[in-house]
Amino acid sequence: MADQIPIQEPTAFFRDAGIASFYAFDGSGNRAAMTDARWSWTSYALADTRGRKAIGESDLPPFVKESLLSGSDRYYIEYEDGWLFGEMPDMQHEHYGDGRAPGYFRFSFCDGCFVSGRKHPLQSVDDIRQSLDQGLFKPASPAQLFERIARRYLERLKVQLSDLSERLDSIEDHIVGDAWDGQSERLAPVRRQIVASHRYLSITANLLRHLEHSHRKEFSEELADIVENLSQRAGALHQEGEQLQVRARLLQEELMAKLAHRSNQLLYVLSVMTAVLLPSTVISGFFGMNTTGIPFAGEHHGFWTIVIFALTISAVVLLIVRRIGRSGR
Repeated sequence: MADQIPIQEPTAFFRDAGIASFYAFDGSGNRAAMTDARWSWTSYALADTRGRKAIGESDLPPFVKESLLSGSDRYYIEYEDGWLFGEMPDMQHEHYGDGRAPGYFRFSFCDGCFVSGRKHPLQSVDDIRQSLDQGLFKPASPAQLFERIARRYLERLKVQLSDLSERLDSIEDHIVGDAWDGQSERLAPVRRQIVASHRYLSITANLLRHLEHSHRKEFSEELADIVENLSQRAGALHQEGEQLQVRARLLQEELMAKLAHRSNQLLYVLSVMTAVLLPSTVISGFFGMNTTGIPFAGEHHGFWTIVIFALTISAVVLLIVRRIGRSGR
């Protein structure tokens, strides 16, 4: 049966052509031999010069070749002469780098083929490849393959946002419960991750929105529905990311307010201590002069007289400062 044909590792021919993976499908999305295939997916390793050479020598349209072989990385999606092509964000594969780091997925497809390329292993693309290997996903058209890859990327971002939301909940509980010591250190990396996730959600949402508004009339009914659905998903996640950003900013402001309040309390205590000890410091300075004619120098109880006098002055100053503090609140 066609759907029982195993996915083969790239043959020597594929390796020589710089092809990372190749899949052929019939009209129902089942795996098929090349002779019976209605369409195929070819994934090139763009870091391999053989892959770049194979793309350059292929019969792909010039604008598709230019898109796949571009020397610079930039996110965009365009539609021309029945080809949807461009470069979308994806996450780098967690086994080959930082799973939260951004990657670049270059793709192009028409009704009969799907051609993609990447410089580094990408997580969402590999997830779909594993689904194909296990027979869990049977794309009947290149458009469905594009939808599943893009949707998988959005699903991973959704998981990230859910995890970040839970971490914000924990930080918020500590702040509200006045156990906020150390929460600033927890909040900082969460805010960085929220900003990064929101940035790529914004890019994806803008790309899909632009695609939907600019080329919807040129799309087939299937592709138009796919782009609209993806645009709505990305837009909803983008709004969720904005809400997390607002929450994180408000928590940061509340933490700063609590830190400022604590600093003010410490400054108040320090000011009171300075005011209280200042008279005693001045008095001890005067009577500590190594000169003649100092009062009480010859008195038997002179030292204790000065101590009592200094403490009395300090107590009076303390009462004055506390009264001023109460009247200022």
